Amino acid sequence: MIAILSDVHANLEALQAVWKDVMKRGAKKVYFLGDSVGYGPNPVEVLDFVKHFEFCLLGNHDEALLTGPPKTFNAAAAGAINFARKLICPELLSGAFLRRAEYKRRVQFWDFLLKLKPSRQLSDMLFVHDTPADPGSWKYVFKQEDAVRGFEAHPFTRAFFLGHTHRPCIWTESDCKDAEPGRKYFFKERVMVNVGSVGQPRDNDPRACYVLLEPDGFRFFRVPYDVALTQEKILDCKELDPALALRLGKGQ
Repeated sequence: MIAILSDVHANLEALQAVWKDVMKRGAKKVYFLGDSVGYGPNPVEVLDFVKHFEFCLLGNHDEALLTGPPKTFNAAAAGAINFARKLICPELLSGAFLRRAEYKRRVQFWDFLLKLKPSRQLSDMLFVHDTPADPGSWKYVFKQEDAVRGFEAHPFTRAFFLGHTHRPCIWTESDCKDAEPGRKYFFKERVMVNVGSVGQPRDNDPRACYVLLEPDGFRFFRVPYDVALTQEKILDCKELDPALALRLGKGQ
């Protein structure tokens, strides 16, 4: 079995809770679909965690950390990226306040991000952060026509796994279904699976979300974590917008 995670967004408590659940269920590998940073209070610790996964993809917030926040980011998102850049970007790191070994470690995170790609094909499965139709464009799969474009772009791919919207669901070539935690979904037709978000769910359920891939299908799992602790960390950080803490409790 393989665990598929996405959109941790510097939420260490959510990631740790999901990791425990993944290990309990016996997954042998973890695939990460991008956005390790942004929004949350622990970008360094999360990067240190995810770099050990089987593979990681580049998300739009990861790219923003490398290039600076784009104009499309709202003030809260941009502020969180600038906060993370100060902790990881070699040009912004202050060696005077870090031991040499710690400075070198954080620069390695930068190098790790530089090597990431927005998609990865494994046999007849495509793993992508945003849309299969145009990986790295940072466009969303929100509507049926968005999903259809992805299916049409890869006619020989039977299963797609993505994140980006933070909303777990299953697209087929004809419709979209809400994800039911714990239910076994079998590979009976071509599917596009949004695995949801570990660190900032937006489906009105604050529990972390991930997918467990099995040989003949997949399951969604929801994992409670210490939301209050993550909220406290955000509120204690002057560079993070307090609204980022409020939304975690609402699953928005």
